[in-house]
Amino acid sequence: MKVTDPIRRDHADFRYHVDHMRLAARELPRLSLEERDVLVGRVLDFCQGTLVRHAEAEEHVLYPQVAELLGAPEATAPMIEDHELIREYVASLSATKRDDIELLQELLYGLYALVSAHLRKEEDLYLPLLDERAGPQVTRALAAAAAVEHPQ
Repeated sequence: MKVTDPIRRDHADFRYHVDHMRLAARELPRLSLEERDVLVGRVLDFCQGTLVRHAEAEEHVLYPQVAELLGAPEATAPMIEDHELIREYVASLSATKRDDIELLQELLYGLYALVSAHLRKEEDLYLPLLDERAGPQVTRALAAAAAVEHPQ
């Protein structure tokens, strides 16, 4: 078992929702206004709830550990910037009228690309580093993050 297995499991669960963003964007023109509202609402529920909680846990727990291991406090700044962009896209999606199909599609495709790339960067760059160099402090920090992200 790797110290980052809980994060990897979360990411695997997220892939369903992230892939759904791309599929939702493709479906929008064929849906009624009410169906679009439901579809966009499901995407927003995931983004505003699960995804945002995950991002906050990463910023407070995971990224400081990565920065410390790399010896560079600014090492995680690009990933935090990704989170800010994701929040901006989610806010724009929430504010967009459901009859503006082109903008809804643009935002959904953008979110899909941004979140997919972000997850891949974490999995390819940060998680192997944590698995390789994690000491007891990192293990405790990741357990604390999981508790915040998945309250009992």
